[in-house]
Amino acid sequence: MKQGFGKTNKKKKHHSPYILGKLCFICSAALSLLLCLAPANVSAGGGSPAENHSKSGVMVTIDANRKYEGMNAPFSKGYEPSIKKDVMSLVIPFRVGQETGGSRILVGISFEREENSPFYYKNYQKKVKESEEGIYLYQCKIQLKENRVNGQYPLHLFVQAKAQGEHIQQEFTIYVEITDGKPKPQTGNQEENHSGPEGSGSIEGDSDGGSGNGGLAGDGISDGGEMGSMDSPNGTSQPSGSWQKEEASRQPKVIIHANSLQNTPLQAGSQMFWSVSAKNCSSNRSIENLKVTILSEQKDISFEKTAWYFEQAGAGASMDLSQNITIGIKAASGPVQIQFQFEYEDKQGTAYTSTETATLTVVQEPKAELAGLTFPESIYESDTDLLTFQVQNSGLAPIYNAKVHLEGKGLFPEKELFLGTIEAGTSTDGEISVFAGNLCMDNEGNIIEEHGEKYGDTLCTVIFSYENEQGEVSEQKQELKTSIKKPQIVELKVEKEAPKTNQWWITILAGAFLVLILIIIWLYLRMKHYRRISESKR
Repeated sequence: MKQGFGKTNKKKKHHSPYILGKLCFICSAALSLLLCLAPANVSAGGGSPAENHSKSGVMVTIDANRKYEGMNAPFSKGYEPSIKKDVMSLVIPFRVGQETGGSRILVGISFEREENSPFYYKNYQKKVKESEEGIYLYQCKIQLKENRVNGQYPLHLFVQAKAQGEHIQQEFTIYVEITDGKPKPQTGNQEENHSGPEGSGSIEGDSDGGSGNGGLAGDGISDGGEMGSMDSPNGTSQPSGSWQKEEASRQPKVIIHANSLQNTPLQAGSQMFWSVSAKNCSSNRSIENLKVTILSEQKDISFEKTAWYFEQAGAGASMDLSQNITIGIKAASGPVQIQFQFEYEDKQGTAYTSTETATLTVVQEPKAELAGLTFPESIYESDTDLLTFQVQNSGLAPIYNAKVHLEGKGLFPEKELFLGTIEAGTSTDGEISVFAGNLCMDNEGNIIEEHGEKYGDTLCTVIFSYENEQGEVSEQKQELKTSIKKPQIVELKVEKEAPKTNQWWITILAGAFLVLILIIIWLYLRMKHYRRISESKR
């Protein structure tokens, strides 16, 4: 027994290095084989059960076998997001194992804060509705930097849903291959990247710890079924394949600190000085290599300067971005969003991008007038006639609450005509019925002068009023001269006409006389005929 045991122990000692070496070789070969096979297949698995926060095992998966709108191929055949004009179009078809509350899920993207990241860091969070086929098709357009560097970059997708009354949260990682940018700089000692497979459009579910420093803030799903907030995990992948937590990198925030024209209407066709500044909100971190760019689609607003560079901005420091701006004469009225894009780095060289928006308000001066005003030169007392006109809006902004009314001694309009809103470049016709009294009446039609002059010339005023977009009232007046005359009594003389008799009997007599003559002629001819016959017989 002892000898056998001793022999066995001896054999172990003799072969232990060989076995360990062989095991190391097999593990290394298996790991290399997995890394080599990864680009050939697109994996579309979900996150680990710990990340799902689901006790019932309901999983969110990616449909890897079908091609959907906007995709060049299914994930199983190497789907690659399309890139056109610095915009990457991403399409991800999700499928949930159970029916979700409200038939929608929340999907967002978190970015890793890499030095050469090709993405502009924005909020791409979106609520996705379920299609008739049971697919949640997430589509978004990600803005890419113009000076992007070729390489493989991860995108971390976060999915939240509620199924069977249970909150589900799952994470996916998609690797995007950039090939149309600048060549990746070569370094002397390049570390092997084991954070994900090489290739385009590969997706994998994250394990504990996740990857990337980015956070996704916005509407998540609370226990009551409403959207709440969701945060991404922190951590990076290590070359050994293990996951380790690391402290999150806090991004120094830059905001628009002052805007002198925030609540000031800017008149079209004017030039104004715009005092605006940005501020580093961090109390203990400075920022470096700050570039500020104005992004605006409003072509009718001209800026003296659209870009600034600051080598450094200390904690709490402000940066002056003031300048003169010019508003075009044909600028559309309404609020204008001016976007400031900030690109900067912290002391560790981590690059950040953020945007802030300032609002300006452009107003157009209304240009409306009363045209084609007509009324009779004279009118008889107690008569009613029409006042006709046309309201023309020749400006570039609508007018509101347009009204027309008439005032004049002895004249009483039927009503004040309300025309309401008149759009820019349009006209509206109108008419008001006017009753004529006399010059001895007040505005209510009461006699104020018993023995005064009732008739004669009177001056009336037509008043046109309207409001602009700020509620300011403008008023125009036009005067009309007319004459009120005494009503005339006109006698109608009707001439008596001789009664017309019906002479039908004359017609009858004429017809009888004509028949009698014809009978006489017939008898005469007949007698003459018989006489000739009798004479011939003799």
